[in-house]
Amino acid sequence: MGTSQREASAAADHFLLKVARENPLQTLTPKELQLDSTPVTIYPQPIRAKAWVRFAAIPYETDCWIHRTTATAAGISFTIRDKTFRCWVWGNAVTVSEAPAEALSPGVGRSA
Repeated sequence: MGTSQREASAAADHFLLKVARENPLQTLTPKELQLDSTPVTIYPQPIRAKAWVRFAAIPYETDCWIHRTTATAAGISFTIRDKTFRCWVWGNAVTVSEAPAEALSPGVGRSA
């Protein structure tokens, strides 16, 4: 990565941390997840993906790790600088490119 790309990345990270301090990370609610009646798959080795998350009303696409899934949602983590965030997002907000087909619940997206 060139110097100007590194500077742009550092500036974007700084902006995102500011946004994260001022706006809560959105996550699905227990009612939306229905974890009391929906099976959850937990992955011993997290799966690399991209996901859309929101800090309040501000959308952000990030590289992330999928740690668990339901038929309709994914529990993910992602890092901005040294700060790790965790949340649940809808499965169609996630794109996975390297996981084997049998590794993911049906609601989690896959890139072509």
